[in-house]
Amino acid sequence: MTERPAPSAPASAASELRASGDAAAPSAPSAPAASAPRPRSLSRRIFASVLGFTLAVMVVFSVALTSIYYVTYEQDAERLLIVQARDAAARLDAAPADERVAVLAEQFSGLVRYTLVAPDGEVLFDTAPAISGSADNHADRPEVRDAAAAGEAAVSRYSATLSSDTVYAAVRLADGAVLRLAETRESLLSFLGGLTVPVLGALAVAVLLVLLLSRALTRGILRPLDDLDVANPLAAPVYAEMAPLLERIDSQQRQLRQQNRALARAEGARRDFSANVSHEMKTPLQVIAGYAELIEGGVADGEDARQFAGIIHQESQAMRALIDDVLTLSRLDEVQPDAVSAAPVEVRSVAERAARRLDHLARQEGVAVSVEGDPAWIMGSEALMEQVVYNLIQNGIRYNEPGGSVTVAVATEAASAPAIPGAVAPTSAFAFAPGTAAPAPAAGEGAPAAQVVIRVADTGPGVPEDKREKIFERFYRLEKSRSKETGGTGLGLAIVKHGVMRHGGSIEVGGREGEGAEFILRLPAALAPSGAAASAAAPPAPGSSAPAVPPAAGPITNR
Repeated sequence: MTERPAPSAPASAASELRASGDAAAPSAPSAPAASAPRPRSLSRRIFASVLGFTLAVMVVFSVALTSIYYVTYEQDAERLLIVQARDAAARLDAAPADERVAVLAEQFSGLVRYTLVAPDGEVLFDTAPAISGSADNHADRPEVRDAAAAGEAAVSRYSATLSSDTVYAAVRLADGAVLRLAETRESLLSFLGGLTVPVLGALAVAVLLVLLLSRALTRGILRPLDDLDVANPLAAPVYAEMAPLLERIDSQQRQLRQQNRALARAEGARRDFSANVSHEMKTPLQVIAGYAELIEGGVADGEDARQFAGIIHQESQAMRALIDDVLTLSRLDEVQPDAVSAAPVEVRSVAERAARRLDHLARQEGVAVSVEGDPAWIMGSEALMEQVVYNLIQNGIRYNEPGGSVTVAVATEAASAPAIPGAVAPTSAFAFAPGTAAPAPAAGEGAPAAQVVIRVADTGPGVPEDKREKIFERFYRLEKSRSKETGGTGLGLAIVKHGVMRHGGSIEVGGREGEGAEFILRLPAALAPSGAAASAAAPPAPGSSAPAVPPAAGPITNR
C-alpha cells in the first residue's frame, strides 16, 4: 500500500531535533576532560597481563624447582656421609684402640670433619684443630645420642651465625665409642640467594620476550577488528565473544537507517502536503479574487452580481471545507489517543445521526440512504467516529447515480484479519477504560475476540482494485474532474483511515468495479454500559425529523 504522508508537525519537530543535535555537536569538546574516561591501551593491558603471568610462573617454578633440588641434594649428601661414616668406623674397629687417633689423623682429612667421641661423651679426637682437646662433652649431642642408641644416625642443624647448614652422620664403634662425620653446606636461603643474578638475567630476557610477544598478540587480536566494516559489522568473521556486541551495533544501525529514511519521507511528505494545501487553496482564492474584482469594478450588476456572489460563496465554502479537513488531520497526527478520555460509543446511533445530517444532500442527489443492524459498542471518540461514518456516507452519495442507494450495516462479529485487497491493517490506539473491557472470547480459551463491523456500500461506479490503496492518500482523487464538481478536498478518506486506526481498527475496500464500492470497518468491540442496551436509539421512522448534530469537521468527500 502506498504510504500515507507523514504529519507536518512531527516532521518539523524531527527537523528541529536534527538541527539541535547538529548545533550541539561542536560543543561536545568543551565538556570537562575529567568527565570522559581515558581510553585504555589494549597492547599495554596484554603486555602487563602476559608479563605478570610469566614472572609469577618463573618465580614460582624457580623457587619450587630449587627447593626440590636442594632437598634432594641434601638427602643424597646425608646418605653419602653415612656411607663414609660406616667405612671409617670399619677401619677404626679393625685398628687397636690406642691407634685409632693416629689412624684418623693420617687417613681421614679434607673437607669432612671427623670427631671421635668416647662412650662417656669425651671428645677423643677432632680434625678441627681449634676444637680438638678443648671441646665440651658431646654425650648430649642428638646425633651422638641417637647413634649410641640405634647404631647410626644423621641429623642437620642450621647455624644462624654462619647462615649455613651442617650435616652430621654418626656411627657407633664396637667398643661403644661414636665416630661422627660433619659437613657444612649452604642453607636453602643462601642457596637461593646465590641464584639471584642468574634469575634476574632470566627475568630480563623474559621481559623482552614478553614485550615482543604482547605486540604480536595485540596485532593478531586487533587484525579482525581493524578489518571490521563499521557500516556492515556482521559481514567479516569476528570473535564469537564479540558477536552480541556487533549484532547490537548492526541492529542499531538498521534502526538509525530506518529512522533516517522515515525522517526523510516525513520531510518530503511535509513539503508535499504544504505544496498541495497551497495549490488547493490557490484556485478558490483566484476565483474569489477575480469575481470580487469584477463586482468591485462595477462590471457586474444585478443578476450577474448575484451569480458572482454565489460563486464566491461556493468557493469560500470549499476553502472552509479544506481548512477544516487540514485541521482535522493535524489534530489526528499531533494528538495521541488518550485511554482516559475514551468513552463507550454506540455505533449504530452514530451512523443514524450521520445519515440524518446528510439527508438533504441525499434528496438533492436522488440517492436513498439506509442504516440497518443492531446496537454495537466500541471504546473511543464519538465525534471522531461520527466523522468517519459521515465521510463514507457522503462519498457514497456524491459518487453515485440518481436512483442509487447507500447502505450502512452495523454488526458484531468474531474477529478476523483483513482479507480484501486494499485493507489497512489495525494499529493499537484507545485502550479500554477500567470496567469497560472488550468482551471475553466467545467459546473456549484462545477463541477470537468480538469486533464491530461497519459496512458502507453504495451503487456507484466502484473503485478499481489497483487504486484501492491509493484512495487513502492525502489529496488523491480517483476522478479529479468529478471531485472538483462535487466539492471534494481529497482528504476525506485520509481522515477515515486515521480515524479507524486511532480506534485500533482496520478498513477494507471491496465491491466490483461498475457495480459499487463497499467500505468495511472492523473495530474492537466493547461491553455496553449498564442499562445502555434498553435505551439505545431505534432507527427513525420515514419522514421523521431529528435535531441536527454539528459535524466534527465540515462536509467531506474524497473519491
